[in-house]
Amino acid sequence: MALEQEVKVYQSQLAYGEMLLEGLAADKAFELICDGGVNPAWIMGHLGLVANNITAMAGGQPKIDVEQWKPLFGGGTTPATDASAYPAWDELVSVWKQGHADVADAIPSISEEVLSGENPIELLRPILMTTHDFLSFALTAHESMHMGQLSTWRRVQGQPPLF
Repeated sequence: MALEQEVKVYQSQLAYGEMLLEGLAADKAFELICDGGVNPAWIMGHLGLVANNITAMAGGQPKIDVEQWKPLFGGGTTPATDASAYPAWDELVSVWKQGHADVADAIPSISEEVLSGENPIELLRPILMTTHDFLSFALTAHESMHMGQLSTWRRVQGQPPLF
């Protein structure tokens, strides 16, 4: 199966993210730790949106309203600190977790034709030319980068390292 190893890494990021989220109070999830940073609510919404888009790209059924979520969580958006601007914290986490399951279910059926096609994300096309290149990045490096942000957020909040 194409992207089999990437899906394994992606699922390991889910397990790591769940450890990072353990004990995080919903009311703190909207706090920023620095100007220009992101908060856990934005991270979960963003990763849920990306998972939804990957699922759709792989021919699976989207679970969220992209038109509603993209202005809140799309790349380049500014994280809100007002909880009322976002879906509830539990929903954000649930969409992220469900997104992992949906991606893992959808990826095995993605066709070689789709994988060899041009990367649909124009901004990344110069370095990730094909859909396969993009998906490999999205399932590994992209998710890991945001887990690093979440880990840093936890540490600044005074929580101990996991490892």
